Amino acid sequence: MERMRCRRIAPGRPLDRGTMAGAPHEPLGFAEITNAQRYGPPARDDRFELPSQRAERPQQLPMAPPWCIGREQEFDELTTALVAGEANTGPSVVVVEGVAGVGKTTLALRWAHRQAEAFPDGQLYADLRGFDSRATPTRPETILRGFLLALRTEPNSIPPDPDAAAALYRSSVASRRMLIFLDNAWDADQVFPLLPGADSCAVIVTTRRHLPSLRLRGATSLRLATLTPAGARSLLSRHLTEQVLDADVPATTAVIRRCGGLPLALALVASRVADHPSFPMSDLADELRQESTMLNAFNAGDDTSDLRAVLSWSVASLGDDAARTFRVLGLAPLSEFTAVTVACLLGCPPEVAGKNLRSLEITNLVQRYKPTRFRMHDLVRAYATELLGNEETLRYREEALHRVVDFYAAAARAADLLLYPYRTAASPPRAPSGTERFLPNDEPAALTWFDEEHQTLLAIQRTAMNEQWPEAAWHISHGLDTYQYRRGYSSENVATSQIGLAAAEATGSLRLQASATRQLGRAHTRVGDLQNAESYLHQALELEVRAGFTAGRAHAHHDLQRVYSLLGRYDDALEHATSALKLYQLDKNLIGEAHSLNAQGRQHAQMQNFAAAESCCLRALELHTENDNTSGQVATLDALGYIAAQTGNPQDAATRYSHALALADEFRNYFAQAEINENLADALAELGAREAALQALHRAYELYAGQNRRQEAERVRARLSSDQPGNDT
Repeated sequence: MERMRCRRIAPGRPLDRGTMAGAPHEPLGFAEITNAQRYGPPARDDRFELPSQRAERPQQLPMAPPWCIGREQEFDELTTALVAGEANTGPSVVVVEGVAGVGKTTLALRWAHRQAEAFPDGQLYADLRGFDSRATPTRPETILRGFLLALRTEPNSIPPDPDAAAALYRSSVASRRMLIFLDNAWDADQVFPLLPGADSCAVIVTTRRHLPSLRLRGATSLRLATLTPAGARSLLSRHLTEQVLDADVPATTAVIRRCGGLPLALALVASRVADHPSFPMSDLADELRQESTMLNAFNAGDDTSDLRAVLSWSVASLGDDAARTFRVLGLAPLSEFTAVTVACLLGCPPEVAGKNLRSLEITNLVQRYKPTRFRMHDLVRAYATELLGNEETLRYREEALHRVVDFYAAAARAADLLLYPYRTAASPPRAPSGTERFLPNDEPAALTWFDEEHQTLLAIQRTAMNEQWPEAAWHISHGLDTYQYRRGYSSENVATSQIGLAAAEATGSLRLQASATRQLGRAHTRVGDLQNAESYLHQALELEVRAGFTAGRAHAHHDLQRVYSLLGRYDDALEHATSALKLYQLDKNLIGEAHSLNAQGRQHAQMQNFAAAESCCLRALELHTENDNTSGQVATLDALGYIAAQTGNPQDAATRYSHALALADEFRNYFAQAEINENLADALAELGAREAALQALHRAYELYAGQNRRQEAERVRARLSSDQPGNDT
């Protein structure tokens, strides 16, 4: 009898197919045949089953957070991309990106647990540790090995070659409907080997960085924004009782505002409050108001619950130039900025600043929300300010801020002159070298620039005053005046004009004080505060007389006639309009002459002298047209429309108003549009065009309300409520 041959299988070593029945090169031994014949097939032993024969369902997801607030839309987007997407298009991959602490992992985990049934073959999870202060990013081959083991691949069967291991992994998941969750990815190279090859699997990747190369391969990008104020309060209410939140509503509102919708920050301050329930919320609000100590409130005692530490992991990934850019951004109190702004801060070409901003954008330390505009979260900016050491602050602060302020002062004045080139004032400061080409170069560009930079200009003006650079603050005030009038930003016009007057007084210049006082009087006129308007304009007239500035005196008289006209003192208004006309003619100022003629015409019309009124206004329209002064044409056409309406010619009135409205629309003068629409509604109602009249009246109401012109808006609302578009109601 042939001797029985036994083969010892090393522990942990997979069975070779040569040891199985039917292997051609190694026949079965006698004992094996005998036992098979005697006892039948051996019982199944899962320990010796090949990986391909096992039905394993890994469930590696970490415990889900108890809630995820304010992310309903993002939940739907994940479901659409990963569960309800088209089949046979390759694996579905969604990259969830955003700034540190915005809740990327929370969102993804909550969604993954909620959608677990959609992945019957299980879930694989790995923390790639892309932003971990305690470890370097995990190598993909390490993750691959863990995934293969979870799929019950025998350890010794995992190839040492990373490419071969990745191929085996793809084969192992090819026929499975699984979710693969790759958390905290550093870059795309870390992710590529972990992507399945078949369309049966779905992949979520979370990261603080942009990973465009994944998008090039078909991944969907979901950038997570901060929570809305309502969402932020809802999140706080999950940690704290409504009683605590409602005990001091202003303090709670201040805390929410300081957290800026960042879920990590909200959770950390909620923890502070919960630890000391007897402490008033106002104490925390006061702490958060202090820029120098604000970040202390966002520290729960370990790296994962310390906002500074979490942000530091992102900053540590930056190169030297980008890191310096990040720190210097803490100098400027700006919620948004451009490459030109950063170039002024750094004293470098805008192209270099743009490159550094791109590095910050990749790590989500800044967000590009328009092609040329960036934002930085307030808490991120506070951290940037802390990183700027005292020596670096002293070295850069004054010089850097001065360049920024000078650029905005120069740009505001340049844009203002494009909106209304007939203004006379002191020469503006020069823009910093290299930024001149970024100044607006035509009227549409000027309006767009003001629209984008309005809030920034308000902050820059305050900065200029705080730094005791009053001339720049005055230039910004002066530059904003026309734009704020056109847009109907009347309350903002008063505020910036008040700062402008304080700045002018600080310069000691009589000319600047006269101009600023007159501008403030005009701003009060626009908000209907006629008592203050009259007072400031008389002061301005006295200052202009002392300064010996003929055009300034004419301007003051012209502005006073408007106040007296609104007060119903038409004789006084006509007297100031006549004085303005004489001074403008003396100064050979044709545009001023046209404006004062139109003003005279309006006062004559108010006093029922319609022939004189029409004569003045027609001459004014001729001068404005000859000098291509569109805003003057709008005002004069409106006056001619009023004259036509008062003399029983509604068709001519409607024509005049429509022409004026078309011009006002052309250069987006919202302030004038509101009044002209209301006037047009009256003319259309007289003509029997009721629907068109109601439409014009609705538009007038929207414009008045949008400009916070409450008295006018209420007047029009009452007319709409009575369903009578004409002015007889």
